[in-house]
Amino acid sequence: MQKINFNFSQLPNQPTKLAGSLLLLIGIALLLEMGFSYNKLLNQRLALKKEITTSRLQLDMTHKEPAYQKFADKDVEEARQIINRLSAPWESFINGLESISSSKVAVLTIEPDMQTGVLRIEGEAKDYPAVLTFISQLRTTKPFSKVFLAHHEYKRDDPQHPVVFTISMHWVKAP
Repeated sequence: MQKINFNFSQLPNQPTKLAGSLLLLIGIALLLEMGFSYNKLLNQRLALKKEITTSRLQLDMTHKEPAYQKFADKDVEEARQIINRLSAPWESFINGLESISSSKVAVLTIEPDMQTGVLRIEGEAKDYPAVLTFISQLRTTKPFSKVFLAHHEYKRDDPQHPVVFTISMHWVKAP
C-alpha cells in the first residue's frame, strides 16, 4: 500500500525556489549586459565628439528657417499652370482625338494653353492629303473648334518625304 501524505503547507503546482532563483539570475545577467552596452555606447559617443571637435569641420547647430518656405512669384505661377493643366477635362480631349482613326498620321506633341483654350498639336503624316483629312476630321469632332493648319513642311532628308505639321485649334470645354 501507498503512504498518504497530508502536507497542506505547499499547494500543488506552486513554483519552486529553484525557478525563482533562476529568474533572479537571468534578470541580473540582463542588467549587467545593459550596463556594459550603455558604457560601450557612451565611450563611442565620446570618441565621436572628440573626433568632431578635433576635425576642421564646423557643424552649424543653429535653427534656420527651411528654404522650401520661400517661393518666388515665378514658382507660384508655374505651380498654378500645372494645376490648371491637371484639372482640365482631358477625358473629352482624349476621346475626341481617339475617335479619329488614321494610320497615316502620328501625333507627336500636344501643347495646351489653359488660359486661352488654344491647343497646338504637332505631328507627322505620310503625305499632305493625310494632313488635310486629319484636319477635316478634327473640325467635325465635338470638343474641337476653329481648327487650322499653322505650319507644314516636307522632310526632304527622308526617302518617303513625310509631312511634319502643326495644327492650332480651340478646345471647347464641356459645361
